[in-house]
Parts: sequence; C-alpha cells; structure tokens
Amino acid sequence: MLIPEEKIAEILAASDIFDVVSEAVILKKSGRSYFGLCPFHSEKTPSFSVNPDKQIFHCFGCNAGGNVLSFVMKYHGIAFPEAARMLARKYNIVIETPKMNPEQRKAVHTRESLFRLNKKVMQAYTDFFKNPLKGTPARQYLERRGTSKQIIEQFQIGYAPDAWDAIVHVLKQEKVSKGIAISSGLVLERKQKNGFYDRFRNRLMFPIFDINMQVAGFGGRVMDDSMPKYMNSPETPVYSKSRILYGLHAAKQACRRQDQVFIVEGYFDFLSLYQHGIKNSVASLGTALTREHVRILKGYATTMILVFDSDDAGIKAAKRSIDIFVQEGVDTRILVLPGNSDPDAYVMAHGRDAFLELAGTARTVMQFLLQLALDTHGTSVEGRIKILDEMKQHLAMIQDYAVRSIYVRELAETLNIDEKAVLEKVKDAYEKQVNRQARAPLIPAVDTFKNVLESDPREKQILSMMLHWPELISVAVEKKVVPSFYSKQLKRLGCLIIDSGTDPQNIVGAVMARVETDEDRQLIASMAMEDYTGVQNPAYTFVVLINRVIKIKNKTDRLIVSELTKAKEGCDVDVIKLLKLKQQQIQQLHNS
Repeated sequence: MLIPEEKIAEILAASDIFDVVSEAVILKKSGRSYFGLCPFHSEKTPSFSVNPDKQIFHCFGCNAGGNVLSFVMKYHGIAFPEAARMLARKYNIVIETPKMNPEQRKAVHTRESLFRLNKKVMQAYTDFFKNPLKGTPARQYLERRGTSKQIIEQFQIGYAPDAWDAIVHVLKQEKVSKGIAISSGLVLERKQKNGFYDRFRNRLMFPIFDINMQVAGFGGRVMDDSMPKYMNSPETPVYSKSRILYGLHAAKQACRRQDQVFIVEGYFDFLSLYQHGIKNSVASLGTALTREHVRILKGYATTMILVFDSDDAGIKAAKRSIDIFVQEGVDTRILVLPGNSDPDAYVMAHGRDAFLELAGTARTVMQFLLQLALDTHGTSVEGRIKILDEMKQHLAMIQDYAVRSIYVRELAETLNIDEKAVLEKVKDAYEKQVNRQARAPLIPAVDTFKNVLESDPREKQILSMMLHWPELISVAVEKKVVPSFYSKQLKRLGCLIIDSGTDPQNIVGAVMARVETDEDRQLIASMAMEDYTGVQNPAYTFVVLINRVIKIKNKTDRLIVSELTKAKEGCDVDVIKLLKLKQQQIQQLHNS
C-alpha cells in the first residue's frame, strides 16, 4: 500500500462522487441516480450513471465503473496514489506515504516537483514581465494589442527575456536536480553536455493550467515575425497536449451555464474573447483537436462551435477536426470569420455583440462541408459527382440513422440528384467502413474466454443481491455457496463481500475500497447498479439461486469424478472428452 488504508477510508468518507464527477460530466437526475454522457467512450444517449447513495459510477455502454478514486484515476489518466492525493487536497486531508518502492517514489516525486517548479517559473516570467527594463517590450506589445491589465494578471502572462540562461539561474537557485530540469522541458541540455540553456527566449509566456488550476506547462509567442511564432512545452509527466485545453480552468463554469463552448486556435483568440465577456471559450494550443479534448468538453457543454480563420490554413484546420466531432456525436457548428479575420482581430474590431450575432449563423458540420465542396468543385455534372463522392464519406460517419437521413435529403436537394441514389452511395460507404472495422485484427485474451465460460450469471446475481441486501450474506455463508462458484473472479469478490460487513449504507464502498484491479471495480459497480424493483421477495429468490448453483455444481462434480474413476480403471476415456464434458456442464449454467 502506498497510502495507509485508514487514509484511503478517510478520503472516501470525505469525498462526494457526485461533486467530483459533476465537475467533468453534465449530470441529470433520473430516479435515485444521475445520468450523463460517458467521458470514456463515444455516445449520444447518456448511459453513464452516478449513484450518490452508493458512491459509485457505472457506464452501461462501455462498462467503466468504480468509486470516486477509480473515476479520478481513469478521467485524469493518473495512478492510484496521485488520485488519492488529488482528492486529499480537494478535501483538505493530510496524507503521508510511508511505503513506496523507489520507482513509485520517483514518479510521485517527479510530478510534485514539476508542479512546484512550474509555479516558480511562472512567477519568474511574471517578474521579468513587470521588470521596468527587461519587460518593456512585452508590456508595450500587449498594450498595442489591447490586452487589459486584468487579463494579464488573471492569466499570469509573463515574459521570457532575450537570454540563454534566465530560467537556468532560477533552476540553480531552486537547486533543481538534473533529472527534473530535463523532465520539465523548460531547459535543454547543451550538445557538449556541460550545462543547459533556456528553451523559451524573448517570448511572451502563457502558463498553461490544467483543470485543477496547477501549472502544467507553458506556451511562448514571439513579438515580431520570427519563426516559429508559437512554441509550447514538450510532453512531460504533467503536461499532455492531447488532454489540456488552454483556458478551460477559467471557462468551465461559463461553458456549463451557456451549455455551449467556442473552440479557437490561439492564446490571443481566447484572451480577446474572454476580455470581451465571451467566457465560454477554450483554445486548442495550436495543435490538432483530439478525441480526448472532445470528450473532456462534453462534460461542460453539449454544443461546440469551432471558430477558425477564413484563410486556407483555418479552413484546413476546421476540416481536420470535423471527423472526430462527428464520430463523438457532438452537436458541432463551424464559424468561419469573414475577411481573413481571426477571433482576436474580429472581436477587437467589432465587439462582443457582433461576434455573438455572427456566431448565431454558424453552420452545421455538414452544411459547412457541403458549401466547401460546392466552392471547390462547382455545380457542373462532373462537379456534383465529385461533391457526392466527397460527402458520402462524411455522411457515413454519422451514427444516428435519423440525422444521417436528414442530411442525405438535404444533399440530394442541393445537388438535384435523386435521394435514393444519394442514399445508396452513403449506404455503400457506410458498409465499407463497417467492414473495415470488422476486418480489424481481434486478439481476444485467453483469460477472457475462460472467464466467460466459467462465469455463471446466477453467481453474479447472488453477489449482486448480497450488495443490495447485506442481510442475505449470512444465508450465503450458511449455505457455503461462494466456495461452489466456478468463476475464480466471482469467488474472490464473494469472499470480499462476506468480509466487508453488513452495513447497507457502506457495503459497496467497503468492498470497492478493498478490490485491487479496475476489472474488479467495474464488476462491483455493475453488480451494485442492478435494478431489483421487480423482486417482491428477495430472500426467497436468493435461496432459489443458491440451491440451483449448488445443485448443478454437485451434479457436475459427481460426473467428473465418475469419469475420472473410469479412466483410472483403464477404461478408454479421452482426457479431452472429460474436459469438454466439464465445459459443457458449465456452459449449461448459461443456457438454462
């Protein structure tokens, strides 16, 4: 254990899974649970459930499940100790980690050291920015751009001096080790291996905050025509460009209130919108939007508006991003600003109201793609054929049949082509896509087949009922049913349930705290979420299930013993036949 069990119990007791999950997922009440779109897989209909009474979550779509620690681990992509520490900080719980192996200690130390270092460096950059001599170029540049002092202070904009060792000196003052220095990405090692030099020089510096308000990395922008215009921190143990969006830490509440988010490309695009009161926006840090970005944003808004420049680069960026949004089933709009404007220039020139009015005309993804194809190919016979060939690929990605049908009709009317012909083309593209996915190599684990074969639905139901009605645990113990289970996993979990007490309020949490694998947590969450509203007499149903499992187990064991006895006496009994017989007997449990 990296963290003492009593501390884990304290963290779980203090944490509220609804509060934690609702920071990342829009949840709506349904009965005693809350439902929302799963942040771990693509879906349009909410199948992700949170049960505050049991302090667990479970997705009926992808089967993800567990307690509040499991959610934090999976959502943030971090290990158990880090998840525990994150929740401990949130609920002001002091924890110590007396038992860590060297590798674990190093990983935790590295992350904590990087967060501390980034905070120090952020302060150093802001000090350079405020310095009467060193920071003058940066201050004048922001003044020319119309960036307010309030925005500069809120987002801690700084300045990296035109020097090779400004941050190297900071690292020396803080006595940062060589390993942490390299891991930070703030400095680079000289070719001669005799020291370091600053990665960022003579640039405006933008701290990149993660959703927990910690400085994960930095972005630097030149103030002239030098290239590259933007430079971001490399991937580090605390900075992942595929998961972090600039400004989300400040924008998330506004996104929730508006149920809409504007997605722009650059730092200044975001800052200018925010400065003009359009606070429901984020920036993609100049990188391609990823599936993780979209799933994170689904936790804050159901409508996403991609705002791009109207130049060729902006159009290409919009087109690159579209397929991910379509596959994720998100209500996505495309706003292309007129006159080669970017969001920063447009809102500075025309103001908030003009931007929002223009945003109201944003096109749907398919309207945008169709207009783009029309502009490219024209409306000649050859042009319309090319448009149809291009659009069928995009339409085939839409999972919702009704939505796809609407766009097919719209495309047919626009191109003046028979709707059935368009439908056939899209259907053909869709089937090819499905076939490609079906042909993808499937490598089922041997253990998976074994677990499916050995797992009896009745065994699972017995454990599920024990979680719902802990008073039934004594019946299971008396009947000795758990030792009769064929599934090793369910037998193991059954023993945990029996040993976790019979408190109906805490049984699920107590079991969840003791399981060691994600697979076990998901199974416990799944069993705890079973609906038993139709069960009139749980005790009677429970005994019937137990008797059935024990009866079939005894019958199977007698047959196997009989055949083995014959084999020992020299009868011609194939060992493989014995194994098959046992498998068939176990399989009978599934079919009966």
